[in-house]
Amino acid sequence: MSRSHTIVLTAVVFALLSGVVSVGPASAQIAATSSTPEDGAALDVPVRTVRVWFDEAPRVDKSTLEITAPGNRARAEGLHSMGENDLMARVVGPMPDGDYTLTWTTTGADGREQTGTITFTVQRER
Repeated sequence: MSRSHTIVLTAVVFALLSGVVSVGPASAQIAATSSTPEDGAALDVPVRTVRVWFDEAPRVDKSTLEITAPGNRARAEGLHSMGENDLMARVVGPMPDGDYTLTWTTTGADGREQTGTITFTVQRER
């Protein structure tokens, strides 16, 4: 085999190997599929737990759940998973009537961080 054929063959092999490495499905980012409370929920009692389900298992050690509202002192504590592609935490502190946002941040199998929000309202019956 001539030197030019060897160079061409090496280039073809390299191109094929590079293609094999890069071929395959692109990894999808983790996404929320449902929650408790549900997005947009109108509740007549404060929540005691919050939970978000995902389309794959989230990395609990790379995750947060945070509750915010004007004047809010409620917070999510004890972040954990129930082993159902979820994040869950108990809610502690006062939760007066108002509009709330639950913000989740997590990392899936692809290692990319994702953030999302769930909004809900607490309005006790009077």
